Amino acid sequence: MSIIDSAAQPSWCSFQSDDEPPAGTAAHETSWILLEVPGRWGRDIFDGEALGEELSERLKKHVADCGSRMLFIRRPGREGQRIDRHRFYLCDTRPGSRIIRVGRVEGPEDMLDLDLSPGGDVPGTREVMAPVPLVCTHAKRDQCCAVRGRPVAAVLDEQVGERLRDLDPEAAVWECSHTGGHRFAPVLLLPGTGYTYGPAETDLAVRIVEAELDGRVVTEHLRGRSTWPPAGQVAEVAVRDADVDAGIDDLVVDIDPDSPHVAVVRHTDGRAWRVETGTRPLPARSQSCRKPPTDAKAWVVESFTAL
Repeated sequence: MSIIDSAAQPSWCSFQSDDEPPAGTAAHETSWILLEVPGRWGRDIFDGEALGEELSERLKKHVADCGSRMLFIRRPGREGQRIDRHRFYLCDTRPGSRIIRVGRVEGPEDMLDLDLSPGGDVPGTREVMAPVPLVCTHAKRDQCCAVRGRPVAAVLDEQVGERLRDLDPEAAVWECSHTGGHRFAPVLLLPGTGYTYGPAETDLAVRIVEAELDGRVVTEHLRGRSTWPPAGQVAEVAVRDADVDAGIDDLVVDIDPDSPHVAVVRHTDGRAWRVETGTRPLPARSQSCRKPPTDAKAWVVESFTAL
């Protein structure tokens, strides 16, 4: 269900790209660091508006040195403006290592003292036993995320938030900063697995989170698992779309180093598939509401072979 009329907003980037196949467009990150920062965010979370220039530069470097990516998060509505200590989550998306850990710091500057690398040892944290769904609402980055994302976050919190909290009091629905690909707004990211969706309107978003709670993966509007590079994301989606019965961590993707567009997807039951990917041109469109139209392309499957 969408509450925004696409015909009334033809210039919005998310409506210009409603013909673009989503597979292969998720950010490529194996580790996500989520930091609770209420209030206003700048266009870039490290541009100094939220944390000041000096701390922003130091934190940006620290996160990069740890091989992770940070997002700012806040709870939907007025609740997101009232915090005592800053909650943070450490999310490793790799099959076999997948985990979400949660902790708290007095202020963002305390994150500089923590090992934020995948699998890093951070005293005082504990594992979260339920998803922490994120919906991008980063207004200064793009209006599509703000206007289309906020209603999704609110409804998602209303419909699945209590179930998440019953499983773990630290599990919750969050608004988040830019994840990449606002032209697919509303964007939903499950940072404990890396699965990224868009557009994920309210009904679909609820189904996606309910599926993750059951250990399943919805493929509708699936952009990919951030654990893999684009070709790997496309390959995994292709295997799942082929009616292969596979839970969240049942598929592992290997990319041929000599042929970066070729991926082998292996199932834990021993089956495997070779997927050759490629790209095809799309009509020019804006990658963001702030940018003019440019050339565009979409990922496609060139061949699909069971091994």
